[in-house]
This record gives sequence, structure tokens and C-alpha cells, in this order.
Amino acid sequence: MPKYFFILIIAIFIFGSQFAHAESTVIRYPRPAAKTDSHFDYIQELLTEALAASPNKYKLLPSKATMQQGRAVHEMKNGTGEVDLLWSMSTDEREKSLIAIKIPIDKGLLGWRIPFVISENRQMFKTIRTLHDMENYSAGQELDWPDVKILESNGLKVSTANSYEALFSMLEAGRFDYFPRSIMEIWKEQELHAGKNLIISQDIALHYPAAYYFFVAPNKRQFALDLTNGLEILIHNGQFEKLFLKYHQSSIQKAGLKHRIVLELQNPFLNPANMPLGRSELWFKP
Repeated sequence: MPKYFFILIIAIFIFGSQFAHAESTVIRYPRPAAKTDSHFDYIQELLTEALAASPNKYKLLPSKATMQQGRAVHEMKNGTGEVDLLWSMSTDEREKSLIAIKIPIDKGLLGWRIPFVISENRQMFKTIRTLHDMENYSAGQELDWPDVKILESNGLKVSTANSYEALFSMLEAGRFDYFPRSIMEIWKEQELHAGKNLIISQDIALHYPAAYYFFVAPNKRQFALDLTNGLEILIHNGQFEKLFLKYHQSSIQKAGLKHRIVLELQNPFLNPANMPLGRSELWFKP
């Protein structure tokens, strides 16, 4: 047998073994402070599918400690390695400091909000017709959520808390009047807080332009590229839409947006010119 054949076999064995034992690149995301992240099952499957075709292998792990959005953004900007990946509502400021993958993984659902109220206030929004009618009511939000400034910039009162879980108890205690939540979040949250005196108002919805993106630390450009390519593959083969409906179709139907008064808000912290609004397949329309 020719000598070069044995050399080829040895080379294949050596390089094949190295490839088989190549370590995956660890990518960390912020460990959520909430008991259960209502988005995580969807996010996890979407990430798994998107990265499956990548020639580079990644291992996704939570950060060592629980972490709120503001802290996660800080860690990513500074390249500490504590956090490499974040999924959150976009702002122009975040897009300047982090790598924004401009595919709205929620198709804009995060900007469609319906409120929790205490059961005694189930009729509170029955006569609401305009945004002006909401000015006497206060909303609850976590301190570092972009929604705080959005609501305030539209003339609405906002009370804040340092933690997500505290907001449910604060609403129940009457510290504010309503807790607006995305239609992709609220039904799971209702299950998790079934012991509290809270219901979902049936009368109104708030809507503002919003994009829920994956953000990647600036020092993880290859991962950002691989994730972008993977998401585009899912969009073009229809898997993105299938996953979106798998996790959100039921919530959309329950929300009954066509039977609610929809109050339109402006979002001055996200420039529409920077959003992929020309790609209709990426956006939900009721």
C-alpha cells in the first residue's frame, strides 16, 4: 500500500480527533432574577435551532449570579466575560454600545401590553378611550426597564421597584394601579402568581413600537455573526414562524386585541429608521 496513504490516514486521525474534542465556546447570558423567565423556553429553542448550522460550537450558560438588565449591559460593554448575550427590548443607546441582532425575536409583541390590576379594580378601565384618560393612574415597572421612560414620555405616571418579583406584591398592596405586561408574558405570569389578588384587565391595551433583540457583547463578533446567519436561515425555511406560533399563538388569541381599546404610545428611544420595518415577515399585526 502506498506510503502516502498511511500518512493520509494518520493525518485524518489526528485532525479528526482534535475536531471531535474541540471545546465549545462558552457564551453566558444573565441568570434571571425572576423565579421563572416566561420567555426562556422559546428563547432556548430558538437559539438551539439558530446555532445548529454554525461551524463553530457554543455552550450557553447562565451567569454565576442573578443579574438585572442594567448590570448585564454594563458587563457586556466592558467585556468582563460575566455576560456575553442578552435578549431585551432595544433602545438606540443599547444599539450603540452592544451588537444588536436586528431580528425582532418577538415580532414586536413586547410592545403590545395589557394590564394586571387587583380584582376590585376589574372595571377601572371600562370608560377609558384615550391616552389622556390614563393620566390619573400609575403603572408599575422595574427600575432599569426601557418601558419606564417610554411610559413617562407619553405623560403616564410610573412607580418603580428594584426587582421584578416585588412588582406583583406592590400592585396587590395598592402601591400603583396597574402593571402592564406584554401579551407574550402575562398569561404565564398569571399562572405563577395565582395566589395573589390580581386579574388581567379586559378593556384596554397599550401599544408602542418595540423590538426585542438578541444583543451580543462587542468582543463576541464571531458569535454574533453565527447567530445572525442561523436566524436568517430559520426565517427563510419557515422554522422561525413555526416556533413563534408554537409559543405565542395561544397568548395572542387570549389577548383579544380586536375587542380592546388600543392606546397608541410613542417610543422616542428607538429610531424607526434603524428598525427592519421593511421586512413584513418579521412583525406581528393583529
